[in-house]
Amino acid sequence: MGGGSFNYRSIPALVSSARLNESVVDTAVARLLRAKFTMGLFERPYSIAPQDEWSTIINNDYAQNLAREIDRDSIVLLKNDAGILPIAKGKKVAVIGPMADFMNYGDYVVKGAAASGVTPLQGVRNAIGNASVTFAQGCERWSADESGIPAAVAAAEAADVAVVIVGTWSRDQYELWAGLNATTGEHVDLSSLDLVGAMRPLAQAIVNTTTPTIIVFSSGKPLTESWISNTTASLLQQFYPSEQGGNALADLLFGSYNPSGKLSVSFPHDVGTLPIYYDYLNSARQSSPGFIGANDQFYFGHQYVLNTPEPWFPFGHGLSYTTFAYSNVTLDTYSNVSTSETITATVSITNNGTVAGAEVVQLYIRDALASVDVPNMSLRGFEKILLEVGETQEVRFPIVVSELGLWDVKMEYVVEPGEFVVLVGASSGDLRGNASFWVV
Repeated sequence: MGGGSFNYRSIPALVSSARLNESVVDTAVARLLRAKFTMGLFERPYSIAPQDEWSTIINNDYAQNLAREIDRDSIVLLKNDAGILPIAKGKKVAVIGPMADFMNYGDYVVKGAAASGVTPLQGVRNAIGNASVTFAQGCERWSADESGIPAAVAAAEAADVAVVIVGTWSRDQYELWAGLNATTGEHVDLSSLDLVGAMRPLAQAIVNTTTPTIIVFSSGKPLTESWISNTTASLLQQFYPSEQGGNALADLLFGSYNPSGKLSVSFPHDVGTLPIYYDYLNSARQSSPGFIGANDQFYFGHQYVLNTPEPWFPFGHGLSYTTFAYSNVTLDTYSNVSTSETITATVSITNNGTVAGAEVVQLYIRDALASVDVPNMSLRGFEKILLEVGETQEVRFPIVVSELGLWDVKMEYVVEPGEFVVLVGASSGDLRGNASFWVV
C-alpha cells in the first residue's frame, strides 16, 4: 500500500542522480501495462456514466438483494440452547442496545455512509411492523453511564422477547484520523476484547429478566463475554454488514432464513488465553495440566488456573435451526498412496431436523507423524450444501497428496511417507468422522 509514500515524486530525481537504474522503472511499468493489456482495459476503457444513470447501475434492486443475501449468509448462530430462535411472528419484541439503531459499518466506507442503510431496529420493524416493536437504547456505545438500563429492563419485561444488540464499532477513515472514538478499525488497538462501557451491565440486566433474550454481537472481531454460555440467552454474531444488514438480521431472527454462517476465527474465553487458533502446532497449547505416569514420571501440560486455552467458540462453528447427521466417512484408497495421486474423501450428510437448511461441511487433515513440528490439523476443504427435511447428500472432497507436504529441517518441501488422518465435521471443534490413508 504505497499511497502515502509518494514514491513517484522521488523516482525522477533518483534516476537522474544514478541512484536508481532506469531499467528498474521500465520493468515496473511494463508489468503494469502487461496486466492492463491482459485485462483488456485498453480495448474496453472504463467510462463514467452520467449521474442520472447511477441509480440504474449502483445500489439497484439486484445489488440490494445480493447484499442482503451476503449479509444473511455471514451471520453466525453461536448459541440457541433454549430454542428461543427463531422468534414466532405475532410476538411483541423489545429491541435494546446502543447498536440497535446504528449503522455499524467497518472503517473502509465512503464518508458519511452511516447516514444510509437499514439498522437492526429498522429491519425488525420492517419484518413485523412498528406496533409490535418497542425500543430502548439502554446506554451509549462508549459511556459507562448505566442510568438508561432501568428503562431498558422495563421494555424487556413488557415484551414477549428481547433482542439486545451490543458490540464494537468503527468509523470511516476521515473520522478515525480525526481521533473520534472507535473500538475497531485500522490503527485502533485495545487491551481487552470485552464489551465497552455499560454494554455488559445492560446485557446482563436484560438476561436476568424473565423475558426470553437474544443477544446480538455487532462487531468486527470476537468478543469475550463467555458468561453468556451460562444463561438461557441465544447468541448471534453479525460481523460488520452492508446497507441491508438490518433486514438480513431480521430475516434470521424471525425464521424466514435459516442461519448457515460459520466462524472464520476462533472466539477466546479471555484476552489472556490468546493466541487461539484451530491449527496450533502439535507442541503447543495442551489443555491438560499434566499427569503422573509409570515409574512416577511426571508428564507436563499447560495448566490455566483461572481459564482455558480451549476456544469459547471454535473456528468453523455455526449452528442452524435444523440439525445435521454425518455418516459414512470413506476414502477411495487407504494405502500405498503415491505423492502424485489425488484421492477422494466421501461423507454423507442428512438433515434430520424439522426445517430445510444449509450446512458447511468441513474437511481437515492431520499429519500423524512428521519429522518437524506441524499443525495438529489443517482445513483442506469445505462445501456448503442445502438439504430439505430428511434429505441425504453425499459430499466428495478431492485430496491432492502433493499439497500435504512440509518444510523439513533442510528447508526442502517434501511429502513424507506415513499416515494422514482425514477428519470431517461441522467445525474444527465438532468433528463427526474420520478415516486414514498411508503415503509411500
